[in-house]
Amino acid sequence: MIDLKLSVMDSSAPSYRCTRLLVCALDAGTESPRLVTRVPQEWLSSLEQLIERWLGAGDVICLVGRQADDTLLDTVRHVRLQLPAAALVITLDAIDSEAVARLIPCGVQEVFAAQQLEQAQTDQLCEGAVVRMEYEQSLRRLSHFDPLTGLAGRGLFQDRLEQSLIQAHRNGTNVGLLFIDLDRFRVVNDVYGHQLGDRLLIASSQRLQEKLRRSDTVARLGGNSFAVILDAVRGVEVVTAIAQKLIHALKAPFRIDGHEIFVTGSIGADLSCEANYDSGQMVRRTELALHQAKRDGRNGCQVFTPQTAPMDKIRLGLESALHHALERDELRLVYQPQVSVVGQHFVGAEVLLRWKHPVLGWVSPTVFIPVLEDTGLIEPFGEWVLRRACQQYKRWLDDGVVGLNSKISVNLSPRQFRQRDLGERIQAAIQDTGLPPTSLALEITESTLMYNLEQGAVLLRQLRHLGVSIAIDDFGTGYSSLAYLKDLPIDYLKIDRSFVKDIVTDRNDAAIANSIIGLAHNLGLKVVAEGVEEQDILNVLADLGCDQYQGYFFARPVVADELPLLIAGCD
Repeated sequence: MIDLKLSVMDSSAPSYRCTRLLVCALDAGTESPRLVTRVPQEWLSSLEQLIERWLGAGDVICLVGRQADDTLLDTVRHVRLQLPAAALVITLDAIDSEAVARLIPCGVQEVFAAQQLEQAQTDQLCEGAVVRMEYEQSLRRLSHFDPLTGLAGRGLFQDRLEQSLIQAHRNGTNVGLLFIDLDRFRVVNDVYGHQLGDRLLIASSQRLQEKLRRSDTVARLGGNSFAVILDAVRGVEVVTAIAQKLIHALKAPFRIDGHEIFVTGSIGADLSCEANYDSGQMVRRTELALHQAKRDGRNGCQVFTPQTAPMDKIRLGLESALHHALERDELRLVYQPQVSVVGQHFVGAEVLLRWKHPVLGWVSPTVFIPVLEDTGLIEPFGEWVLRRACQQYKRWLDDGVVGLNSKISVNLSPRQFRQRDLGERIQAAIQDTGLPPTSLALEITESTLMYNLEQGAVLLRQLRHLGVSIAIDDFGTGYSSLAYLKDLPIDYLKIDRSFVKDIVTDRNDAAIANSIIGLAHNLGLKVVAEGVEEQDILNVLADLGCDQYQGYFFARPVVADELPLLIAGCD
C-alpha cells in the first residue's frame, strides 16, 4: 500500500494534479498490463476496494478492460455514480473511435491502449484526465450554481424542489416555498452602478442564508429574485414566520463602499399540501402570491390564497374599464389629514385617488394604479387629480376651513414626473384654479427622483420657482444617496410606514427614524411620518423630534365633506 501523504510529497510524481493511479482489472481473464508511469500506482482487486480507496480528486482511477462492451459501460456508470468527482481513465486492448464515442458520454475523461504508450505519454494522459475533470466540474457548477452569489441556480432549484416534494409526499410532511424580490433594486444599479449592485446581491444572499437552516435551499433565480425551499415545515404559520424573519433581516442597512443602502423585500409563499405536491403548480401559486405582495405595497409577505389568482385575471379587464372611468364619473378623491406631532394642529392633507367600478365596487389602488402607469392613463388621471384637489383646497381657503399656512399634497407618479411639460401643466393648474402656489406640495417618491437625478433636479428647481413645496415620499426604502438632499430644493422628508409601524418594539426602525429626523433637521427640512396608528408610536416620534404625521391614529382618509369636521377637532 502507498500512503497518500507520502505519494503527495513524492518528488517522482510528474505533477501535483495526479498524486496516485488507482488501477482495477475488471475480470480475472484480463492480464494486468504494466502501466509505464512515474505516478505511484496501486492495483486493486474489486470495484468496492477501488471506491473505498479513492480519497480525493488528486487520485486518478484507471479501469483495465478488454473492449468497450456493455459490462464495461455498466461498470463506468457505477463508478461515476459512486465517485462523481473522480478523474476516470480507461485502458483497452485496442481502441477505436466507436469505443471512445461510447465511453466519453458516460463520464470517462481519457481512453488509451496502455501497452502502446510510453511513460511520458501515460503521465500526460493522467494529468490531462484531472484537468478535464476539473473543467467538467466547473461547467457543472456554472450550470447548477449562480456564479455571483454561489447559491443554487434555477435548474438546481427546480431539481431540489421536485426531490423535496417527492420526499415530503412519501413521508406525509410539508415543503414551504418562498419567492423573494428585492424591492426597487434596479434603481440601486442606476444610482451606484452594477458593481455595487452585485455586491448588494451577494450581501443579501448571505443574510438570507444566515437566517435559515443548513437543510434549506436558497437559490438565485436571476436578477434580484431569490427562492427558498423549506423542508419539513409544520404549517403555513411556520412559513410566514420565517418569511417575516427574512424581511426583517433585509431591512437592516447595508454598508457597501462607504454607502448606507436600505432595501426591502417582497415575499410570496405557498405550502406543498395546498398545491397537491406538484412543483409546477407550486411555483405558479408562489409567483402569484409574490405579485400580490408587491401590489399590496411591497416590504411584506403574501401567502397564496384562492383569491390571489382571480385578481390577476380581473386586472386584465381593468384597462378597458379605466378608459371610461373619468367620463362615467367613477373616480373619487379622499383626503388624509396631516397634523403636527406637538400640539395636534392641522397642517395639511394628502389627496388620494379612489375608483368605484360599477360591477366590482371599490377597486384597490394597488391594483388599478399600476394599470394606469403601464398604459399611460396616469397622465390624464394625474392631471385630473391635481386640478380637482387644487379647486377643492382653494374653496376651503376661501371659506376659512383651512389656514393659509397649510398645504394640499398631491402625489406625482413616475410617468408624470418624466413629462417634459410637467412644469407648465402645474403652473396652468395653479393659475386656472387660483390656488396660491405656497398652498401646494408635490410628493415624489425617492425611487422616482433617483431614476434620473440630473433631469429630476432641473425639474424640481423649475417647480420651486413656481412657489410650490417638494416632499420626498417613502424616504429610506432603498437608495439613500444622501448627497442629493443638500443640493436639491426639497422641503419635506416623509418616513415610510415600514419604518414607523414597529418603531416602538424594533430598535433598528427607531434608529433609522432618528437618523432621518436628525439629518432632515440639520438640512433645514421638515419630517412627516406615515402610517401612525397608535399612541405609543406617536409618543416615540415626539421624543425623536418628528414634525408632522398622518395615519389612522388621527383619521382615515375621508371624503371632502368630512374633512372640515376633522379640522375643527384639532387643537
